[in-house]
Amino acid sequence: MACTAAGSSKSNTASNGDTWAVILSSSRYWLNYRHSANALAVYQAVRRLGLPDSRILLMLADQPGCSSRNVHPGQLYLSPGGRSAGNSGAAANATCTGDDASGLPGNLLAGDVEVDYRGRETSVDALLRVLTGHHPAGTPASKRLASGPTSRVLLYLTGHGGDEFLKFHDQEELLAADLASAVRQMAAAGRYGELLLLADTCQASTLWSRITSPNVLGIASSKLGQSSYAHHIDTTIGQHVVDEVTFYLYQFLTTRVPARPAASPGSTGAAGGSAGGRVPSMQQLVDFLSSQRLSSEVQVRTDLYPHNLADVPVTHFFGAAGPAERHTGVAAPVPGGNSGGGLEEAVGALLAAAPQPGGVSSDAAAHAVSSRPKQAPPLFALLETAGGSGSDSGSRGTQAAALVAAWAAIALLAHRMLLV
Repeated sequence: MACTAAGSSKSNTASNGDTWAVILSSSRYWLNYRHSANALAVYQAVRRLGLPDSRILLMLADQPGCSSRNVHPGQLYLSPGGRSAGNSGAAANATCTGDDASGLPGNLLAGDVEVDYRGRETSVDALLRVLTGHHPAGTPASKRLASGPTSRVLLYLTGHGGDEFLKFHDQEELLAADLASAVRQMAAAGRYGELLLLADTCQASTLWSRITSPNVLGIASSKLGQSSYAHHIDTTIGQHVVDEVTFYLYQFLTTRVPARPAASPGSTGAAGGSAGGRVPSMQQLVDFLSSQRLSSEVQVRTDLYPHNLADVPVTHFFGAAGPAERHTGVAAPVPGGNSGGGLEEAVGALLAAAPQPGGVSSDAAAHAVSSRPKQAPPLFALLETAGGSGSDSGSRGTQAAALVAAWAAIALLAHRMLLV
């Protein structure tokens, strides 16, 4: 249900490349329709790219889809005019307590949208607790960020902001110093491996000005002293429906990045290719945003981030990037061959590292081992190699290496016997 969906429980086990997303809109009231639409657009985009609801925390200070002023009850749109005229009957039947008009073009509330923090629950205190993990006793898993030291975390913030602050409900402010402190605690507690802070608000880049923690990448819609602007107004709805940078971010993620098979049902956005297509890099995303005719200047902070953006696929932060795609954008080959398990490979590597008889260097031996097809070496060959390497050299190091290799071969024999 579009306006009453509650957050599901979050999984505490690593999956989908261990990518997490915290998506927050801090504004309320009907006139801030676009900020809720911003957050929901990013939410739908990452779901389309395979990130499950169990790894997304969606925090909405307001839900314009349920406003009595909304001419499309239970629906939110980015495109001018919302749906086509032929869907007027469906819109009339959509309500905030039942149908969500799933499937209408561009409807950001299509499918089961799981909102984890809604209304007054979305506060400065709640965001800081989500980031740091300092929750009151009894807080359900659906409201927790269960990331770890190798997790990639996307933190998307939108709302009204200024120099080093983001307003919540027009009543309280998240300060840049508070955000920096939370990120510092996250780093100390091992709550992220890499963090992307993406802010679409006025003077957005000032939100990261106090952050000094490692492995943090920042993308902002505007610089100090600069406002961010809405992209277009919908005369039917009577409001600006999306901000510029988020509009183009959504466009990029839904038209230029192949959809993932694991995407949740009901996710909106056109597929930009087959699931097997090459994934664009973060640098391509930044270049795309910067090339648009914006009323503000996109800012990027990379001094805390150790990787070249050209080597980081966008799914690293915005989707279910597999471990093999990390910093490459290309899927890794599937391991092949029946090697008989990793123990044989370990023994072979151990033997290759030992001094070789006949003056053959260990590097050459290692190259020879790696160039051969992966197959389980006979046990007698392992033992013969271990004994030979010890008898041909009188050094203590060679004898020690031979002894270790012999014991490894014996362990392999015991391992095979247990499997029979």
